[in-house]
Amino acid sequence: MASKVEQTVAQLVKPVIDEHGDILWDLTFGNEGGQRVLRILIDKADHEFITMNDLTKLTEEINELLDNSEPDPIPGTYMLDISSPGADRPLKALWHYQWAQEADENILVSLFVAKNGRKKWQGKISEINDDAIVLITDDETLTLAFSEIAKASLDVQF
Repeated sequence: MASKVEQTVAQLVKPVIDEHGDILWDLTFGNEGGQRVLRILIDKADHEFITMNDLTKLTEEINELLDNSEPDPIPGTYMLDISSPGADRPLKALWHYQWAQEADENILVSLFVAKNGRKKWQGKISEINDDAIVLITDDETLTLAFSEIAKASLDVQF
């Protein structure tokens, strides 16, 4: 569940990101190494790669927006980190799984409790509903409820 700060900042920055035709992949605010960090992950729609130039423009616009917003959505000092979600991006929201399925991407799933003797599974998503995904692996096809998934990400193969 997103914190109040995360919800407020997401509402502020989403129109700026949308204006560029980009997508807000994830937004988190927390402490890292004793410093407060606002991390915003942005990507291009349609499975294109976001560029450093794109991220630089967005950083400038979002920084200015947050600095000039009243009331201040994040009082005090913090570090703003805007970047791409990366090739091995985390899958947290339902639409992240849909994005991976649409792109026919391999994913890596870690489960809270072993299923069929394994806690880690790699494969492609064949089906998604509100409660689960169907993953096709090299060995079998299995249904994984979202409540069983501890962590999921794209599985980059080089």
